[in-house]
Amino acid sequence: MRLIFDLDGTLIDSAPDLCHAANRMLQELYGAGPIPVETFATFIGQGLPKQLERSLRYAGIEHPSEEEFARALETFKRFYGEEPASRTIVFPGVREALAALKAAGAKMAVCTNKSEDLAWMALKGLGMADYFDALVGGETLPVRKPHPEPLHECARRLGEDSWPVFYVGDSETDEEAAKAAGYPLLLYTEGYRKKPVEEFDAAGTFGHFGELPGLLKQMA
Repeated sequence: MRLIFDLDGTLIDSAPDLCHAANRMLQELYGAGPIPVETFATFIGQGLPKQLERSLRYAGIEHPSEEEFARALETFKRFYGEEPASRTIVFPGVREALAALKAAGAKMAVCTNKSEDLAWMALKGLGMADYFDALVGGETLPVRKPHPEPLHECARRLGEDSWPVFYVGDSETDEEAAKAAGYPLLLYTEGYRKKPVEEFDAAGTFGHFGELPGLLKQMA
């Protein structure tokens, strides 16, 4: 089978490193106080530009010019690139599940709204890059999730066109993307979702990655 995984909130809790980078940016450019990591976690989704927009709004900066926004985004990305995996937590059971799935012959990719270079940096920093055969990031294509094309591009890069595709995600954006792409969504319930689990249109749900291989075996 072909498996496509969301990154932030699904495989990893990256909120601490992203929040740290945002706070360094706010302090350096604006002298602004820090955003609590619990608050920043609610900003995650739809890529770094959207996280930056929410961070600036939190700091009281409502309408930055294009030039100011670009400078803030470059600073945010630079700080995150310096420490993409220092505080990030791999969710319980992820490594073991990925190793088991790879050993069973699954082809796996990551589809994230994070920039492709930063996503690879985080995965390499966590020692997880070798599990994946492909990665599509937020700037790889002209569109990003919830548009279906990033998921379709992941599937194409994995090849094996006759194999079924499953998408593993944690959020409303993932739900929209999976539905638009026509791929079954397997919902990780411990990520960054905002609405109740029972309101998701998911083919299956799981709260620990140790459950994922068995869930996939039932569906294959």
